[in-house]
Order: sequence, then structure tokens, then C-alpha cells
Amino acid sequence: MTRPLKLITDPTPELASAREFTHAMSALAAGVVIVTCSVDGRPWGMTVTAFASVSTDPPTVLVSLGSESIGARAIGETGRFGVSILAENQLPVAHHGSAPGAPKFLERFVAPRDAASASPAVAGALAHLDCEVSEAIRVADHTVFVARVRAALAAQSGSPLLYHRRAYRTLADPPTERSTRCLAN
Repeated sequence: MTRPLKLITDPTPELASAREFTHAMSALAAGVVIVTCSVDGRPWGMTVTAFASVSTDPPTVLVSLGSESIGARAIGETGRFGVSILAENQLPVAHHGSAPGAPKFLERFVAPRDAASASPAVAGALAHLDCEVSEAIRVADHTVFVARVRAALAAQSGSPLLYHRRAYRTLADPPTERSTRCLAN
């Protein structure tokens, strides 16, 4: 028997500090992506790790961006964005898209426009998803964009760039055998 989820509307007075929360979350390794959009007709991109697949039917993803960021405002206006999943050799792109306060125009990093994608795609990325916003939800100081994937392009090989303990990393070990067995069973 499943119990309905309880929505908590009032935060408890005893919340983790931002420092404690940030330190704890740094333990979670995440793939590094560049969320792309157009700003003043030019390709723009922000490095993020707050990205996830939501569903395969229909293909849906989510990304969380600071609500007042240039990218979040541009995506809110157009309802479109791209997600380029970075390869291990794309550290310069990740640094460019994460530089605080710096313009994040991507001309030197983007691939020529592909007819399958309406959003700018990072050249050499492991994959690129072209997305159309279906929902935008304001949560604290961020906006979570839930989007349908209109096009998905993927490279045939390559290893991802990762972020763990506040540092970019790569896969040091070869992949383990793939299992379809659920570990919870």
C-alpha cells in the first residue's frame, strides 16, 4: 500500500546550512553538461551539473538554473534550449561556461548548425539534446525547466567529463560489465 506524499509548505526552523549542504552534495559525482541557448542571436552556454533525465516516453529532461541568470531569462523567453554532454577532453569548455560573471558566448566551441537541432551544440560533445520547455517551476532562487527532447544526437564513443568534490574529473577505470539487474532486488 502506498501512502500519498505529504507536501511540506513551511520549512522547518532547523535546516542544514548552505555550507553543510554544499559539502554533502559535492560527494555526488555528476556528468558535466553545457546548457545552450541564444542570447542576442549568439550561442550562449552555462556549465551545469543539475541536469537529469525524467522520462523516455515521451523523452523528457530537466535542468535547474539560477532564475536571474542570463541563460534562464533567455530560455524563459524562447522556450528552447540545448544540452551538450561534455567529453573528458572538454575541460576548456566547462571552465568557459562556469566562469562567474563572465560572458558565456560559445562561438569558438559550437559545431556548425545541424538541421536536426534548433539549439547551439558544442562541437565534439558526447551527445546533444535539443529541448522545448514544457514547464518552468520556480524553486527558491532557481528555475527548474522541464523539457521535451525534440532531437537527440550522440557520438559513437568517448568518455564523460565528471564533477566530484568541487573538481572536474575523468573516468580512471574501464567500465564494468553492464547489468540489467536492479540492485534493490
